[in-house]
Amino acid sequence: MKPRFGRPFAGLAMAALLALLAWADPRIPLEQPVFRYLFVLDITQSMNTRDYHLEGLPADRLGFAKAAMRRAIADLPCGSEAGLGLFTTQNVELLFEPLEVCRHAGVIEDVLEHIDWRTAWAADSYIAQGLNAALRIVKKRGPGLRLVFLSDGQQTPDDPVRPELQVKPGEVQGLIVGTGDVKPVPVPRLDRENRPLGFWEKADILAPVTTTAYLDASTDSTHRRKNDGSLYLSWLHEAELKEFANTAGLGYLRLDAPETLSRALRDPGLGELRRVPTGIGWILALGAWVLVLWPHIVPNLKARHVSG
Repeated sequence: MKPRFGRPFAGLAMAALLALLAWADPRIPLEQPVFRYLFVLDITQSMNTRDYHLEGLPADRLGFAKAAMRRAIADLPCGSEAGLGLFTTQNVELLFEPLEVCRHAGVIEDVLEHIDWRTAWAADSYIAQGLNAALRIVKKRGPGLRLVFLSDGQQTPDDPVRPELQVKPGEVQGLIVGTGDVKPVPVPRLDRENRPLGFWEKADILAPVTTTAYLDASTDSTHRRKNDGSLYLSWLHEAELKEFANTAGLGYLRLDAPETLSRALRDPGLGELRRVPTGIGWILALGAWVLVLWPHIVPNLKARHVSG
């Protein structure tokens, strides 16, 4: 007698086929918004200030900004691109050109993981000049690239002179992202091994070092004899950053949660429509689950209908 295979077997066979196809991660070209960003990250020492909380623990501005960048880049659709530059003193150093975020996710994550304040090549911070440098870099790479400039806006030493923009307002699109809290807090002082040495004092900033090599014990005692003991405080200079953004024709965003940046960077107004390979594995996997569960759902529905 020949075995008889009914609809349940056929459904399971089709579900297995769909699951196998989903595992293969098929992609079809679909039109969707994609994004191209150059992230420029402030790595000056005020970014070591701890006025955030991340996963319930105190976090410094630089670590919080990096966590927000990781999430934002991971949330961008495939076909999008992200580049990275570092800002300190008055220059921007480009670490890598924009890379496709899905194929190069591991590389981007590894570079972000190894960035800290010790990467800086000078100690001062001239925000307006750094923004100018970032705008020039983005302009050279075409109109589709957007700037994301992350900084607390703290200038050291104070620079009352604002250099003129070297690009036309609105010629480059993007965001200035303000990091930190508006409440003044001390700036940690760290050694070369990233161990805390206390906090920076005003006298240290008035007679600053010009590199990231820190004062040894003898030099430190000389500085402290001149010091009145008052701490050098840092906060988010939001008014100045908004002024910079308005002058350059950029948007402004205050970074208050990691997901804030991700939402802002997926704004369709900052993207462009392209036909890119788009994964449909989730659709196939959903179809497989429906086929597996359907024989159990339908009898229950019929039984309820009859009993009702």
